Parts: sequence; structure tokens; C-alpha cells
Amino acid sequence: MSTEIATSVSQPGRPVRCSVIVTTWKRPVLLEATLHALVEQSYPDFEVVVVCDGEDADVRAISREFATTPNIRWIFHPENRGLPAARNTGAREAAGDIILFLDDDVIAGTDLIAVHMQHHESASPLRHIAVWGLAREERFTPLATFVDQCLHESWKRGLAETTALLDARGPESVSENFENVVCFGLNCSIRRDLFLRYGGFDEHFRASDEEREFGMRLHRAGIEFIFEPRICLSHKNAKSLEPYFRNCWRASGVLDAYRVFDLGQRNPQIEHLVSIYQGYRLDRWRSWSTWQMSEPLIALSRLLSVAANRTQWRWIFGAWGRIAQSAEYWSGAKEAGCTLSQLAVAAGYPRCALLLHSISEPQTEEESTYYLGPSKFRRMMHYFQAAGYTTASTEQWLQNRVTKKQVLLTFDDGYDDLFEELLPLAIEHRYTPLIFLTVDQIGGSNVWDQKHGLRTRKLLTLDQIREMQRYGIQFGSHTLSHPWLPSLSDTELHREVHESKHRLEDLLGVEVTSFAYPHGGVDRRVRAAVANAGYKLAFTTEPGLNGWNDPLCQHRSELNQLTSLLEFACKLRTGRSCFTAISARIKVLEREIPTATLRGALGSIRRFVRRMVKGPPSTR
Repeated sequence: MSTEIATSVSQPGRPVRCSVIVTTWKRPVLLEATLHALVEQSYPDFEVVVVCDGEDADVRAISREFATTPNIRWIFHPENRGLPAARNTGAREAAGDIILFLDDDVIAGTDLIAVHMQHHESASPLRHIAVWGLAREERFTPLATFVDQCLHESWKRGLAETTALLDARGPESVSENFENVVCFGLNCSIRRDLFLRYGGFDEHFRASDEEREFGMRLHRAGIEFIFEPRICLSHKNAKSLEPYFRNCWRASGVLDAYRVFDLGQRNPQIEHLVSIYQGYRLDRWRSWSTWQMSEPLIALSRLLSVAANRTQWRWIFGAWGRIAQSAEYWSGAKEAGCTLSQLAVAAGYPRCALLLHSISEPQTEEESTYYLGPSKFRRMMHYFQAAGYTTASTEQWLQNRVTKKQVLLTFDDGYDDLFEELLPLAIEHRYTPLIFLTVDQIGGSNVWDQKHGLRTRKLLTLDQIREMQRYGIQFGSHTLSHPWLPSLSDTELHREVHESKHRLEDLLGVEVTSFAYPHGGVDRRVRAAVANAGYKLAFTTEPGLNGWNDPLCQHRSELNQLTSLLEFACKLRTGRSCFTAISARIKVLEREIPTATLRGALGSIRRFVRRMVKGPPSTR
């Protein structure tokens, strides 16, 4: 499809480092204010690419007004193709190495571009980053109704919660919560070649969610998201919020179905689509009921909207929000052609991974939280077999072909007792455990534990590893030297993650697809390094089951000498110990309870349960 490109009369006098892409259509007043603010930027080496997504006489007039302004180029689509298409056009035509996306209803502070470029210019060549900035929400037009006012407040609270997630460090920074909010669009920047490499925005997403889908795609591909906490942008919102949110909720149902069944995606952003078959029983029943009665509930939500606007009671607004969001979503999913049988197949089963270290009798209290005695291990595996469980392979795990009673059995560090205690069991029952090796210490000892005063232990030799490999035991990387990865420099991190993979592949003669983070040490930078090294599966030490969560941040439930058979059975079913599972359920209920008093009471119970199960600190 042809696209008209117009360039300003004055050309830039120096090479362009950053291209600011502004998309617009039929909002000339807001666009003019946006461009005036961009002209005043403190960073010198930039251009502005304005993409008008369809014929617009008012924007034509503005383009003539700015004809003599340096560094502004104009692109006109002959017809409206949607925001994702307009942004993709701007990226393809950009001259800068870095592209920054803005909309036509924002006012940039004078340092906006400089703040983004500071991150890109200081980043190591080993890191592939996207800079994510937030905007200050301001109304361009007044809010007309009580429901709109409440939605505006809820939107601002959501932005505050998102900010807290982006500020998080450690495992929290790559949790399911982060994947739920990750997006790339307004006030985000990235290298142009990376944007094009990963395909840009999906132009199927004209109505909603294009920023979330592309952000997730970038994150899972190994782009490290850098959060910029300084607010250098004001968003002048002119939308009527109730119809806007209703349209977004319905579009999300349609687009989630497209992502799951057409694109084959599985991630927390779209996991609600299979909530009828996953999660707690009450939550599943609620989703099923809304699916069955979506149209009557939409009609009810419209009555609640009228009642909320007339009475200005917040509890009516809360009921409206819960009913309208769920009903519109499921109505959209059904509109996309989803059936309950399709959703059941897509949901699959929650998957359990177990974490062990050494199968040897612990000699100290600290070792009891780390090691598992041989006799207790055999009792656990006897129950494992009697209850009908068997082990899954990494191939089954990656292909989502794990049955309800298949478990991934993993061992960190590669202690030599695995040769005597694990191998015979694996041969007898055809188990396929996964052992993570510290490559520099193959045939050596646990030097990382010795630094903390623990006794010296031997690790598997190369001959033992190759013998175990013959019987189907699988191996993954646990780095070269078992360091705390978040504390390493970019060069050291690259070496530990990349070189350990290549050296292990040379030793074993097979592709190494799995990685375990030493001590569970992972943040967004570490996760990005693991993704860029080519691993397909990586494990933390966070407990829980695995569903559609990040393949490079998989949960594992740890077994040690302090784990009872009852807890072992609970961990096989829930991925957590009994008390921890109860605490997690209370935390979910705490979010759903409508009054602050009950939420506070449940929070007190949850904190008590957590104190009851909190073990001694570990040096691992």
C-alpha cells in the first residue's frame, strides 16, 4: 500500500541519533501542542516523524505550519490502518538508531529525549534494552460522570502499582505480575534494528492490547526493560472512560483468543482466557457462570452504571466494574469463536517441578535445609511411584505435553552421591531427572558452600556424567562458578551464562536447553542474558506450580530433610508446603474481599501463617 512521505524544508545539520515517532489522526489541537513541546527538547540529535493514519485536512494544515521547522518529517497513510500500522510505518522510515514512540495527546518535558538516550548511550553492547517511561495522567476534557471519575482514580492507582512492579528488584522484577503489566508503546524507546528484528507491532491489534502483546514478545525474546522513574511526559486524556474501558474489555476477549489459538502464545497476560479450567474452584465457577450469562450480565452492568451515577455509591461502582469487565471479556471471547472444549484443551495441566540438591545424610542444622538423606529420599520416591507419578523430560515440558501426574525432578550442583543414589532408581523406573552442573567444578568440589563454612563435598566427574547420560538422565547449566548473578558485571554475566552453555554442549555432545539460577538469583538483566544465550528453559527457587508463566522463570518446590511425607504430597499437588499453600490462598482472598476491615483481618491471618512456616535463614 502506497504511503505519502513529506519532509520538512530544513534538514538536520548533524547525524540523527533518535527518531521520535508521533502517530496522529483527527486530533489537530492536541497534535499541535505535542509538536511545540518537542521542538524545545534539550537533546540535539533527533528528528520527529509524524505519521498521520489517514487523510486529515487539519493535519495537512499543521504540516504546512511546521514546514520550516527543522527535523520534522510527515508521513500520510491514504487511509486509516490503525495505530500499530502507523507506528510500524514510522519505525521503517526513521533515520535514528533509537526510536521513541509518542502519541498526539502528550506534552513532553524538555529533557524527555535526553533521559531516554542516557540509558541507551550508557548501556553495554552486550545488553539489548528497551527504556520504559511513564506519563503523568491529566485530563484535557472534564470527566462527565461519577463512573468516569472512579475509573480515572482506578487508572491512576493502576499506574502506581505498575510503578512499584517496575521498581522491584530480584525475582519480583520478573514475576508473573511483571509479565501481566509489561508493555511497549507510549514513552518507550528501543534500538530501531531490534524493533524491526522482532517484527514490530502486530497490526491485527487495531482495537486494543497491541502494546501489551509486543511488550511481552520483546521481554520473552530477551529484551531487558529499563524503567525510567522520572516523569517527563504529561498525557492529556480526552477519552470518555466508560465506553473506552468497555470496548477495551470486549476487545481483550477477542484478542486473547487470537493470541492463544492463532499465534500459539501462552503467558500470564492471556491466562484469564482459560480461568474456567485453572485456579481455585470458586474462581473457576465464577468464570464459567459469567461465560454462560455474559449478555444478561452486560445488561445488568448498564443498569448498575446508571445507579452508580445517580447515587454516587462506590460499592455500586465496584459491582459494576467487576460485572462489566468480566461480562464484556467473555462476550468478546465467544464472539471470537471460542468454545469450552477448546479452552479446556488450551488450559492443559498445572506442572510441578521439584528441586533437590544432595542425597546424603545432613550433619548440621544448615545441611538439613539443603540435603535429603538417602532413606528418606527412597521413602518419598516409593510414595511418588505408588501414587502414580512419573517424571517428565525437558522436551515434554517445553512442548507442553506434561500429563497430570508427571513431575520434573531437578537437582542443582551435581553432587557425586547422585551417581550412587539416583542412577539406580532412574534405571529401574526409567526416570528422566534433570541435573544442573557447575561447569568449572565438574569433578571438583562445592567451593561456593565452603565459603560459607559448609563441609567440602565432591561433585560428579565427567565419566560419571556421561554414564548417567547413557540412561536418559539430562543435564543443564548452573553457570561456570555458581556466583550470585545479579551482582556481576555485564561481561562476567555474559561469560557465566553463555560460556557455560557452550562448554557443556562440547562435553556432552548435545544441545543444552536448560539453566538454573544459582541461589535463585535472577532479575530482568540476568533473565535477558539467559534468553540471549539461547536457553529455552530456566528455573528459579520460587515455589509453586507452573502454568503459562515465563519459561525462563519456572517455579520449583524444594525437598530437604525437613520435608515430611505430608508436605511432599502437598507439594506434588500445589507446588507449595501445606501452610504456604494456605497462605497463598488467603492472599488471593484478601484482594477480593470488598471491605478494608475484612481485608485487614485476612492479612493478619496470612502474616501469622507465614511466620509459622518461615524457616531458618539459608546461606545458599
